[in-house]
Amino acid sequence: MSNFDKRRRTSNSVWPRLNCNEQSDSKRVVVLQRLLAATVGLAVIFGLVLTAEPLRAQDCPSRQRALVSATPSLTDMVDPNPSDTDFELPLPCDGKLILRHVCVPAEGYFGDMRIDLGCKDCGRLKQSFMEGKRTGAVSGPFTLQDLPVAWRIKLTELADSQDGRCPGTEDKLNKGFYYFISKYEITNFQWKAVMEKECPQIRGRLSADDPRPKTNLTWFEAVEFTRRYTEWLLEEAPDFLPKFSNHRPAYFRLPTEAEWEYAARGGHQVIESQINEEEFFPLKERPIGDYAVFNEQEAAKPPEKLAWIGTKCPNPLGLFDTAGNAAEMVLDPFNFSVGYRQHGAVGGFIIKGGSYRRSQAEIMPGRREEQPYFLADGAYHSKDVGFRVVLSAILTPGDRKDILDQQWAQIGVQQFASQTNPKYPGPNVEMDQSQDPISEINRLLAVTGNDTEKKNLLFLREVLRQNRILIEAQRAETLKGIIRSALFTAESVLNYGIRRKVVSHEINRLKQMKSETVSEAIAQSLDSAISKAHESVRMLDTAIDQFGKFYLNRINESQRYPLEIFESQLTLVSLELSLGDGFSQSLKNRLDVFTKHISLYRRQAGYLSQEVIQKDLLSAAPLPGG
Repeated sequence: MSNFDKRRRTSNSVWPRLNCNEQSDSKRVVVLQRLLAATVGLAVIFGLVLTAEPLRAQDCPSRQRALVSATPSLTDMVDPNPSDTDFELPLPCDGKLILRHVCVPAEGYFGDMRIDLGCKDCGRLKQSFMEGKRTGAVSGPFTLQDLPVAWRIKLTELADSQDGRCPGTEDKLNKGFYYFISKYEITNFQWKAVMEKECPQIRGRLSADDPRPKTNLTWFEAVEFTRRYTEWLLEEAPDFLPKFSNHRPAYFRLPTEAEWEYAARGGHQVIESQINEEEFFPLKERPIGDYAVFNEQEAAKPPEKLAWIGTKCPNPLGLFDTAGNAAEMVLDPFNFSVGYRQHGAVGGFIIKGGSYRRSQAEIMPGRREEQPYFLADGAYHSKDVGFRVVLSAILTPGDRKDILDQQWAQIGVQQFASQTNPKYPGPNVEMDQSQDPISEINRLLAVTGNDTEKKNLLFLREVLRQNRILIEAQRAETLKGIIRSALFTAESVLNYGIRRKVVSHEINRLKQMKSETVSEAIAQSLDSAISKAHESVRMLDTAIDQFGKFYLNRINESQRYPLEIFESQLTLVSLELSLGDGFSQSLKNRLDVFTKHISLYRRQAGYLSQEVIQKDLLSAAPLPGG
């Protein structure tokens, strides 16, 4: 089937090819009149979106490892589903800890990703203070340069071959900042190896419980596991850990809620809107039961105990059991969600992801439960609550001091320049420093000898800097919205162009039918159908013209932003679109045309004709039958 026929089918197949041997002339004319009327109605619906092709089902473990009484292998307990993109660390008792990398694209050490945590509806609409939507942020402590050589090589290869939204090494504006999270929940075997210094495979027969997540432990014991394991690595395998200056190695800890939720939703392997808007990661046309061990209402028998790790499909990031099986502790204490922010009162600790005993609403990644650190008989623990760990590091090692100072000093300067110079093309433009209040404060600091004045000026400088950081983040988000809007507009122009070609093609066919008929009544009906088709063409032309003007307005509006910010957001949108199929790929093609138009607009001093825009946007519309 041709691309034209696919798009025509997607657009409700309003122009089927009629067979003269199958219908009488009069019936054909009636059908054509109805189809023309339908097309006139459809033509005025702006913002047509093509249906994306179905996403390919995600690969799952080759064998579903059920709860069995057979003796498990070491592989069952540490990595039942190995991948070439895993990161492996040694563990006592010849064990392993398998990590997955989580990448956050950012412009520098003070950049991060704003994400919406929580749920729109996780089964508690009347209690939205529990996990109502709220703003969070996530980033990572590691750059490529901070990591062991083998890890650096693997991550570079992944990034250069389009690792989701993670920037490639050639990106001059955005870097990948990383943290690493355990691929599976910590198992009973791994717990015994680290905490009890006991190797089950040595002392005798392995238990069917060894590959299950470790539960029935306190939050304090989970933290203690991260301490003991880090110390074991420092003593027995120090070369495996990233290191910084002043004897500052990487270390293990519990994940923050934002880190856990970002990773559980698919991290850099899903588009930003899916993280912020959807309650679960993309299921790839599979039922949620393929990804989670939980209490399904339609199940004949609910699960009676924890499953072995890795018995279900992984999420897009390659993590297993982020939904169901064992609920998981995180580092953060619980706060209410009030007014899109976290309330100031601090309570118990948070568990995420639900367990095998919970319902579907309770295993959503945005859902959160508060648990007490202590009960009357001691520290809280539960047989369905476990944990996974994160490899992290200090953010202010000594060898980062100069670059942190440099990046902090630059924050706000470019944003101020773009406000005072609408055509600001980048950081190398000279500007009148006297117009910049921060530069003026710096000048006053250099000449004043009064300690009180210096203290006040320093305070004022930091207030201005923090405000500029907030404004710059808001401007970047606005610019990203402008780019996306331009792409959707360009796609609409293309779809109207396709419809126009379809209608024009049918006008020619109607005229051919008229030339072949000898019936005056049929000829009059054909004239009426042709007239309606011409009206449809006029309406489509009007829509193409209006959308073209809106598209040009988006181009003009984007030029109010600094070149560096624009190119940074353009790259992020491109990385995001590269993740999707079907419609996302179509938008990716529109992004190439948009980038071309931006370049023309700049070279021609702010001029770009509607004719050029329409020609470029409509050039992708296939000819009928092509």
